[in-house]
Amino acid sequence: MSVLSSISLLSDAKYFDDKNSKFNELKENLDHKTTKKRLSAMKRLIAMMTLGRDVSSFFPDVVKNVIVDNTEIKKLVYMFLTHYAEDNQELALLAINTLQKDLGSSNQRVRANALRAMSSISIKVVIPLVMIALNNAVRDTSSYVRKAAACAVPKVWRTDPSKKPELVEMIAELLSNTEPNVLGASIFAFNQVCPERLDLLHIHFRKICALLADFDYFGQAVTLKVLTRYARTQFLTPFRKKQAGKDDDDSDDDGGFDADEPFYDNDEDEDEKKDPDEYNMDPDHRLLIRSATILLNSADSAVITGVCSLMFSIAPIHEARQCAPAIARHLSNYREIQYVVLTNVSTMAAKRPSMFRQYVKMFFVYFDDPAFIRTLKLDILAHLASDGTIGPILLELFSYTHHYDGDFVNQAIRTIGRCAMTIPDVAERCLHMLLRLVSTSTETVVAQAISVIRQLLQRDPKSHVSIIKRMAKLLFKVKIAMARTALVWIVGEYREMIPKVAPDCLRQLAKTFKEEDVEVKLQVLNLAVKLYLSNPKETSLLFKYIMDLSKNDQNFDVRDRARMVRSLFFKKKGEALNDPSTELKTKTKMLMKRCFLWAKPVPETENPFKARETLTLGSLSHVVQHSVQGYQALPEFPTVAPDRSVREPPRSALDEVADRRRAKASRKYSNVDDFYKSSSDSDSDEDTDSSDSDEDEDTSDSDEEDKPKQKRVKKTKDDDHGNDEDSDSSSSGSDSDSNSDSDSDSDSEDDNDKPQVRTNNTLSQPQPAAQTNVGGLLNLLDDDDDDQPVTTNPAPSAPSQQPDIFASLTFEDNFIGGGRPATNSSSDSKDQVQLFDKIRMPRHGSKGVLLKESLGEGMEVQYAFIRQDSIYSKTMSVVELTFLSKVEVRDIHMTSVDVKQMEVRKFDKIPVLHAHQSTTANLHIDFKGSERKLKFSIGTTDRTYPVTLAPKAGDLLKSHPMSISAFDTARKRLTGMQETSFVTSKATSTEDLASKITKFVDIAVLSLNPSNPKLFRLSAHHRHDPSQLVLISVDEASGGKYNVTINCDDMLFSGSLSDYLHKAIGK
Repeated sequence: MSVLSSISLLSDAKYFDDKNSKFNELKENLDHKTTKKRLSAMKRLIAMMTLGRDVSSFFPDVVKNVIVDNTEIKKLVYMFLTHYAEDNQELALLAINTLQKDLGSSNQRVRANALRAMSSISIKVVIPLVMIALNNAVRDTSSYVRKAAACAVPKVWRTDPSKKPELVEMIAELLSNTEPNVLGASIFAFNQVCPERLDLLHIHFRKICALLADFDYFGQAVTLKVLTRYARTQFLTPFRKKQAGKDDDDSDDDGGFDADEPFYDNDEDEDEKKDPDEYNMDPDHRLLIRSATILLNSADSAVITGVCSLMFSIAPIHEARQCAPAIARHLSNYREIQYVVLTNVSTMAAKRPSMFRQYVKMFFVYFDDPAFIRTLKLDILAHLASDGTIGPILLELFSYTHHYDGDFVNQAIRTIGRCAMTIPDVAERCLHMLLRLVSTSTETVVAQAISVIRQLLQRDPKSHVSIIKRMAKLLFKVKIAMARTALVWIVGEYREMIPKVAPDCLRQLAKTFKEEDVEVKLQVLNLAVKLYLSNPKETSLLFKYIMDLSKNDQNFDVRDRARMVRSLFFKKKGEALNDPSTELKTKTKMLMKRCFLWAKPVPETENPFKARETLTLGSLSHVVQHSVQGYQALPEFPTVAPDRSVREPPRSALDEVADRRRAKASRKYSNVDDFYKSSSDSDSDEDTDSSDSDEDEDTSDSDEEDKPKQKRVKKTKDDDHGNDEDSDSSSSGSDSDSNSDSDSDSDSEDDNDKPQVRTNNTLSQPQPAAQTNVGGLLNLLDDDDDDQPVTTNPAPSAPSQQPDIFASLTFEDNFIGGGRPATNSSSDSKDQVQLFDKIRMPRHGSKGVLLKESLGEGMEVQYAFIRQDSIYSKTMSVVELTFLSKVEVRDIHMTSVDVKQMEVRKFDKIPVLHAHQSTTANLHIDFKGSERKLKFSIGTTDRTYPVTLAPKAGDLLKSHPMSISAFDTARKRLTGMQETSFVTSKATSTEDLASKITKFVDIAVLSLNPSNPKLFRLSAHHRHDPSQLVLISVDEASGGKYNVTINCDDMLFSGSLSDYLHKAIGK
């Protein structure tokens, strides 16, 4: 198929050759009788249109071909109409009739293409017709057409915004769909037309979360953005109180480079213990986070970015850390995608650096990284610097100083300074590293290093006097203006620490003052003023000399500053001492002294991408660092929890009937509880039940007004009788209260007597369960039943009826409400589906090697069968392929598949896999219930590697929970040749052996039967055919050995599974 597709692409490439484009020939072919000629002419026109040539002159000839029945020609004609309809509105109207006719076609693709073309014609005259077509399309039986309708809604809104109310109603109807492709397109239309109408999502929120994994990549990316905004308005903040205004989570991070704590943490109980201040999260909030976490395994970078934005914005800090491995996996993608991913990482690392500190090496710069990628990686490394990661980061940054790109070297040096300012403990180390650059590197590197050293010295100058002297000596070696400016500033700022060196530096600078740059001259002038104010005796002559040089300088900035300083520090000839201007000059001189000699503030670290921190992750505004048109900022979390009942689905009449029946059943059980309770509790409870019964029966009477009159009469009699029973029960309860005050002797005598049944259908004082009259209990259970007539004088029931009474009672009824005979304690568990919870089921089966590293030329491929249903079909097995490579591999894809009666869904193409990295992809296969091998090839840009995937017998099964009674019944049926067994000693107990079996077979471990707690039952069925059961029993044998018995509908498969398990357990 790949060869045929390549040939097809090569054959279509000829249409992009302008040399063969002849307009007259194209017009003739568009009117030609044969379909082949018309198709060739349309392909030529679309190719010319793609190249940017104006082919609108062919519009009349193209419109004629709308009536052609060929689907491929129709599609090309629709594309042409969409592109040129706005410039040729009158001619475009000629195609409307044909488009309307195609909307009624039996082919769903023709209907969808016609609707897509019709909605793309941006002409207001056509909008009424498009609205009619949309009204029909949103209710179309084909999901493909409904998806096209959802995509057409934003186009109509952009053409005619006045139609927004009608379009919002259509969007509300489209959101009620359950097909993932339609629902994803509907959310896209919602986000374009009415993003402020979040109330439309209330009743569909849980459905969207449940189907989110089934959306296409585009739908998932759009839905994640919408759900992020929805969660910020409907849920409370999940962040701890002490971090409500600060997102940095360094307080609970150890800062280590190789942290031992698990990165993935799915235990909610542990999470709650870690964050005691975290609020009780809304279940819908938790549902959204879990649904989004599943998408972290997506192969699309836009989906990963959307998930990270959602988790970063609405998820607790410890759960947001799950995004880091997914982001690191996408750093090996194309450079444009890398840039977008790294912009998000930069913002997240600035607020929560602990998320990525374990993956700090993933952000080291590669030799082939472009400049914009290198800049972002340096910013991320500066954010990730901590006590545990600063070592490898500084070594990496120092190696960047030898890069060929001078701008990148300067950025690396500035990053070293940022690390030193972030972690004061390593400032000394960074200073010595920068001093090494000053003494050994080129002039540009020296200039940048001195500038950074100046900033570091301001933090603690008294501890680095020797470094200040060394900087003063460099003043006579460095020639770059920026570096000399920094050195002169250092000498003038810390003149008191070097009182003998500073005047000598001024003397040397006065000699070269005329040749210095303007920036250096201004700093020399400042140095002269500082030394004159602090040590006028030694520097007064130098000060006057510098002033004279500056007064006649060619640059006006230098001249103006020199004249201002002279006017303050020197008096004019003949100026009186008591002149008012003299006092003003004195005050100004004091101000100038404070200005020049005032201690400068310590510089703060500057983040070059600080503007991104306030913008939403994953948005275009976040990438370009400013708000663009259409940008929507994330709203703040509400202070009061909104009503969560708005997300409850609307209730129907059938739901209300079911609730009444459940309430009636619960009252029956509560009557049995009252029988076993104390007499004082019985009084109040029976009164309440009586009132409840009256209300419920009145409601049932109103519901059955349309029934025949005879039934109403019968119902009324039953109700009256039931009320009488309640009143008698109440009086019985009061009698019991009075009798409870009797002496202990009379009580003991009453305990030995059997309970008496009264003629008014009430029970006497409660007695032990073994002596209870069952007939009275039956009457209580049937007290509120409308279908059973109530007898006034019930006879005592036989003891054989006693198990039926307790068959419907729960655990609380049996043991809290008065007990139950021990002989029947396990009858319920046999009929219920319960699993053995002490054995944890693995996520996948045993792993294998599909392609060895030696055969793959540095690339290794491993595989494992994942124990989950495929998104394509429940009969398909999901195989997770793990690609590991020691060299860079590009364009990894699946080719040359030898199906042989199997159904295969290929894994998505992997664009690039960098060296010493790994990635995963899912392969979906329906083996049709057999163990036949799948042969295919894994291709790259220049090589293909043939591989063979052979499933084991345990990989073809799926766990099938069932009750113990159903298991025993099925096992009795599957005997004889359908049963195989083997004996093994490779286990310490039956539980250990059952746990080993779950590692090789996707099978359910049923709960134990109390009568035989050492017998383990395991059940599964064929993934391809669920009707074929596979039952495994594990029991003890003599001599420390264990029996494993397999019962299966397929005799051959039973033997194959037995051999496979015997060998696997033996290993």
